[in-house]
Amino acid sequence: MCCSFGFLYCRCVKVLYPDGSVERMTDQLRQRIQNDIDRMASDALRTLALAMKTDCGLLADYDPSSPHHLQHPAHGLLGDVSNFVKVESDLTFLGLVGLMDPPRPQVSAAIDACRGAGIKVIMITGDNKLTAQAVASMIGIVDADLAAQRSFTGKEFEVLSLEEKRQILSEDGAIFSRTEPKHKQMIIRLLRDLGETTAMTGDGVNDAPALKQADIGVAMGIAGTEVAKEASDMILADDNFSTIVSAVEEGRSIYNNMKVRKRRQA
Repeated sequence: MCCSFGFLYCRCVKVLYPDGSVERMTDQLRQRIQNDIDRMASDALRTLALAMKTDCGLLADYDPSSPHHLQHPAHGLLGDVSNFVKVESDLTFLGLVGLMDPPRPQVSAAIDACRGAGIKVIMITGDNKLTAQAVASMIGIVDADLAAQRSFTGKEFEVLSLEEKRQILSEDGAIFSRTEPKHKQMIIRLLRDLGETTAMTGDGVNDAPALKQADIGVAMGIAGTEVAKEASDMILADDNFSTIVSAVEEGRSIYNNMKVRKRRQA
């Protein structure tokens, strides 16, 4: 099994070491693992936890591709969703994998260009809070020394007062992590209430409500789902953030040229 450690946290009862020895999972070991995750997240790494189940019971010889799998007793077991909790329990923790999805080289320059043009860039992600802070600092959304105080999980932001939320969004640069669709919609709604014109980028099904709610929804053309594309006003063919900046520059140039022409005609 490969997923976030948060999912495996209460499901792992043992730890397998490289030398083959097995130790019972304790609160101290869980904290050590969490410390490793935090360290990796601070280096902008997304972490996946690996675990296995050694005693599979009826599932040990179950082959869903077998022509006789319907007669196997495990088939009925898996047919009941409530049994999944039993199957995904008593696991042995194997280790962690850190994945780096490096930002494109031109993103930092694009964010600087946005700031120079009076455009505020906000990060809204489902990633770990520390990972989000590290990436946001890396690409220049916030300064590294301000990242912690400008960073909020969706739930942390949700419980703040309306005035606190408005204050956070009125300032330049903010990081929102572990967000759900309702948090993304809340942020868009608050920005619009502040009089901001909002552009939201996204690629997943969970982004669709916020993409539709924003003044301009921008979906990823390569990685984006069909649901996200249908909810958007614009599709990025190259999935490149800097393309949005180029589009804004071109749009403003056209608008300025139109104003000059109207003045001349007048």
